Amino acid sequence: MKVLSAMAGINDGEYCKKFTKQGIDILTIGGYNADKKSFQAALKIISEGRKEFLTCPNHLSEELSSQADIIHNYNPQWNGKINANIRSSDPKTYNKLSKIQNIDIIEVNAHCRQEPMKEAMCGESLLHNTMLLKDILSNFSGDCEISVKIRCNVKNVDIFKIIELIESYNVDYLHVDAMKPNIMHADYELLEKICNFTKLHVIGNNSVTCYYDYLKMLNTGVNSVSIARASLNGNVTSIFKK
Repeated sequence: MKVLSAMAGINDGEYCKKFTKQGIDILTIGGYNADKKSFQAALKIISEGRKEFLTCPNHLSEELSSQADIIHNYNPQWNGKINANIRSSDPKTYNKLSKIQNIDIIEVNAHCRQEPMKEAMCGESLLHNTMLLKDILSNFSGDCEISVKIRCNVKNVDIFKIIELIESYNVDYLHVDAMKPNIMHADYELLEKICNFTKLHVIGNNSVTCYYDYLKMLNTGVNSVSIARASLNGNVTSIFKK
């Protein structure tokens, strides 16, 4: 499948809807901040010049549903899935959001590396705080599918132990940012090892900006490929086919 990955402060329904006509199978809205700590972290990030969504966590269910409606109303014939990327240190928030009828996938953000988010026990910090990650994954009870987005090559993190943990829960997608420090392309070798290691549906991510990158990512054995900033020009068709 072809996937649009999250970009905080950018990926809302208005941004995503055009890609329903460009062959994208999964559209990710967010990341959204679902508890007080992540919301406060977003305020700090905005003060540093980055974009964030500032929906009140108490009204996030309604906001996500509204954004999904924007996408489906724009193209009722589109039969893809809407994924909501969520940052929160409160396991109960994921359970609540997993019950939104027009959201197909809830994605646990164990990926964001901004310091305010890590201090709020969100994003990449979940790769270190495995007890909290377990609590989050055990709190889903809705009908939606579950994705976990992780980052590779994080210091003092055994990514294969993290994947084993994730596999022990009812997770449908493993979204892997195959970041390689100080390198301008994905860690294809590690991604291939991950694909050989797990039976989860792997979505490969990192630095896919052209058809050549897409093919290299597919050749690692991933089931799907995601893009993010390469979508900012509004047209992604050339990335996924010649």
